[in-house]
Amino acid sequence: GEAANAMVKEIARQWREIEGLSEAAGLDFNERQAAKDQGKALAKPDYDRCIGIATTASLREMIAPGLLVILSPILVGTFCGVEAVAGLLTGAIVSSVQLAISMSNTGGAWDNAKKYTEKGELNGWFMFRDGTPVNEDQFRAAAEAGNSGNKCMQQKGSKYGSTDEGVDIKTWLSKVEQEDPARYQKIMNGDEGITTTDGRKCIYAGKKSASHAAVVVGDTVGDPLKDTSGPALNIVMKLMAIISVVFADFFMSINDGNGILHAGDLKPM
Repeated sequence: GEAANAMVKEIARQWREIEGLSEAAGLDFNERQAAKDQGKALAKPDYDRCIGIATTASLREMIAPGLLVILSPILVGTFCGVEAVAGLLTGAIVSSVQLAISMSNTGGAWDNAKKYTEKGELNGWFMFRDGTPVNEDQFRAAAEAGNSGNKCMQQKGSKYGSTDEGVDIKTWLSKVEQEDPARYQKIMNGDEGITTTDGRKCIYAGKKSASHAAVVVGDTVGDPLKDTSGPALNIVMKLMAIISVVFADFFMSINDGNGILHAGDLKPM
């Protein structure tokens, strides 16, 4: 949590202080390639700072968990005996499996939420509230019926007043950004609604929107959660089991395996 929070703060700092970074990050592959062909220099983030935060935090944060995994079976076996170690390993395995599955699913959901949002699939689901009475059940029913995604936000023409139908929302927003930056910013912030093809007024929830900013934070946390934290619990289970096996003879030498506190119920061989 602390490492992820530090990473989010660093990304926010770079986003705020590195000139042109937000514009460069908003380009897709084709737009980026076109800019390079034109000889434009695209702003780059400070990768080294992010790597440093991740590396330092991972080493620092692993000291306590590492000692917990290594010392737990040794201390339990020494003081409480081998029966207590068996109970400890059973609990560690059951807990690790449950947490690993939960972390992998949660991290994957956060990661895919960003991709889902960038595809525009959330468009049409969020009502723009401007005081006009709207039946929320009908609004949601329309979205569930398939009137959602970028296709439901096609606009009339790429210029104001045009009667052309079926202009893609991304193309329309690009024109708005060029012709009326203030209005474009209001749309991105959710302060102005966009009328859908079926007449509903919705908040834009695609790339660069306020919704997108939220899922980017979730993706920043979700990636390490599913790719590192979840799989690391496999090491927890294995390491505790191996340490218990290595020290098994030592545990059995203490009061016939019952530990210093005589917590076990084993009889002498």
